[in-house]
Amino acid sequence: MPLSRPAARRLFALICLICVGLLAFALYLQHWQGLDPCPWCVVQRLGFMLVGLIALIGALHGRGAAAYATFGLVGAAAGVAAGAYQVWLQSDPVRAAKCIGSPVELILDKLAIGKLAPGLLQYDGPCTLKPWSFLGLSIPEWSTAWFVILAIAFLAVALTARR
Repeated sequence: MPLSRPAARRLFALICLICVGLLAFALYLQHWQGLDPCPWCVVQRLGFMLVGLIALIGALHGRGAAAYATFGLVGAAAGVAAGAYQVWLQSDPVRAAKCIGSPVELILDKLAIGKLAPGLLQYDGPCTLKPWSFLGLSIPEWSTAWFVILAIAFLAVALTARR
């Protein structure tokens, strides 16, 4: 069944709100629970910002839902990869310790991403810790799950949007 333009816009708005909510929860964990993000956490935050921005533009524009959904799907897939990689890193303490000084950390430092929004994008934590969990899942596991859900939502729009 084809997805109408208003329905696609509502779904894009919902995706944007989910991303804003997830980023707000990350800020809560960081600033009120004292859980400093690691470099891979910042990469995932950037992923949620990108996906949320694409969804916001799609919701506001109202046309080209399939194109916005395709871009969003690519962004969400990149988020899945980043989250899954961090889950894999944390599965071995020796491997997780190599996160410090890793290429992703060097790229974040070179681009000075943390200076754009220090409260959101500055990392100080190690990849080795799993200090928080909910229903048995760690932060990167939840992040990966949410990126999968968002990817499915974008895929649904891409496949069913009226051309």
